[in-house]
Amino acid sequence: MIFGKKSRNNRAYQRADFFQPSYFMVDSEINTSTSECWFNNISQGGLAFESEKDGLENAVVNILYKIGTQMRKDRLAVRFAKKLMTRWRYGCQFLDPDPQRNELIGRYVEQKQGR
Repeated sequence: MIFGKKSRNNRAYQRADFFQPSYFMVDSEINTSTSECWFNNISQGGLAFESEKDGLENAVVNILYKIGTQMRKDRLAVRFAKKLMTRWRYGCQFLDPDPQRNELIGRYVEQKQGR
């Protein structure tokens, strides 16, 4: 068999595909310019996005997105980075607890899982 065993899902929260263009800023940068990104997936624990910007390993980002009818701006810690062909994929964890955000994302994930 060419491919290895399927890895076990040890995630604390279920995730769902979440494709949306958006913008983010790196928290520690003096130059507060925004960078474009594309979301890949989302869960109550965090989200993943792709960007042409490199070097975000262990960074904190402020990101803007819309879920349902709600606009959100959240702080996330980059937990992993993976180089794709011309972009980077970053997996991020929400830093600040927010029950309203958890409820919005929970409903979204349930809706997507039901399809």
